[in-house]
Amino acid sequence: MSTNRLKKNITALFILQGANYLLPLITIPYLVRVLGPENFGRIAFAQSFITYFVVLTDYGFNLSATRTVAQVRDDKEALSRLASAVMLVKGGLTFAGFAVMLGIVFAFPDWRADWTLFAWVYLMVVGSFLFPIWLFQGLERMYHITVFTLLARLMIVIATFALVHEATDYHLAAGLQAGALVLAGIMVWIALPRIVTIRWQWPGLAELRRVMAEGWHVFVASLAGNAANSSNIFFLGLVSSPAIVGYFAAAEKLIRAVQGLIYPVSQAAYPHVTGLLKISRDKALQFIAKLTWVFALGAAASSLGLFILADQITWLLYGDGFQETAELIRALSIIPFLIALNNILGAQVLVQFGLSRLLSTSTMIPTLLHIALLYFVAAEFGAMGVAMIIVFTETLMLAVRITGLAAQQPEILKKIVRG
Repeated sequence: MSTNRLKKNITALFILQGANYLLPLITIPYLVRVLGPENFGRIAFAQSFITYFVVLTDYGFNLSATRTVAQVRDDKEALSRLASAVMLVKGGLTFAGFAVMLGIVFAFPDWRADWTLFAWVYLMVVGSFLFPIWLFQGLERMYHITVFTLLARLMIVIATFALVHEATDYHLAAGLQAGALVLAGIMVWIALPRIVTIRWQWPGLAELRRVMAEGWHVFVASLAGNAANSSNIFFLGLVSSPAIVGYFAAAEKLIRAVQGLIYPVSQAAYPHVTGLLKISRDKALQFIAKLTWVFALGAAASSLGLFILADQITWLLYGDGFQETAELIRALSIIPFLIALNNILGAQVLVQFGLSRLLSTSTMIPTLLHIALLYFVAAEFGAMGVAMIIVFTETLMLAVRITGLAAQQPEILKKIVRG
């Protein structure tokens, strides 16, 4: 891929991530004030639960299928088989997940009383199924995805301000927030025939097994990483009031918005690294080294800014009475820096250089420890305890990846560090 195309894709992905992370920051201050921390916390709790099903439906395809699309995009028949198999797997997981979700919700009286909230939020999963970012990322055609996402997000922002006016509107607010990707996905599928030629077909069992096998290690890593993220609010909600969940969710969404600035460059660089590896291992490593230093310096500046300006940012976004959120932002401020390094080592190094087992191990060990301790930490220390264990988990994950890479492929680590 040319440098010019890489720049275009990075620009498109920055806009895409801006729509995914920054536009909600326009609505979140409004929703916090209109719904109150309790109902805002209820939505955040439902979202944390449904995120498990989003990860299940994604099945790691945003990395594994993206890589395969980049490899076969000039072969229309192979691309058609791959796309058909991925969509069939994702569709099956979406429908199965909905049945499982309803079964779990109706098993608990408190959840059953508000089951429609969980049903509305499940639109997140439907959107994950409909929105084929893995296909466009592999084709390096991110402009189209960006346009549709931006349109959908803007429509949701307008609808939120127009329709959500009272605390009792929290079901509607939840449905609107969850439905943005569904709307974007519908737009994509209407335009898809004019963008790429795919002959949809019923894939054989061999093709289904292949795409699932290719995505397995990435799925395990994604499941572990996202399970930890989702479990933070989920477990906190089990032992704390909805208001406390609301305070924590407000801080976490801001941190995610900042760390979301990392992903556009990483996503655009992923197929670029795949292409460089076909040409030269050394050129790929030189590019990854430069990318790592850019990530590290940019993320360090972001983390420092969050720590210093936590009080001012909280007052600006959420108003008075959210001092607890400011303290949580300060405690979580190092997360963008840790996420940046973990993302580079995970997506650009471990996956690309065939170290998927280390990817799974480095994610699973810290995550299992995180989940094992989370309930007790949340019950004993509340939201601040959850923030501290998040920092601990990301630090441990980075340490395991660096140690494992030093043991298995020391020359890769040396070239990255030296730049």
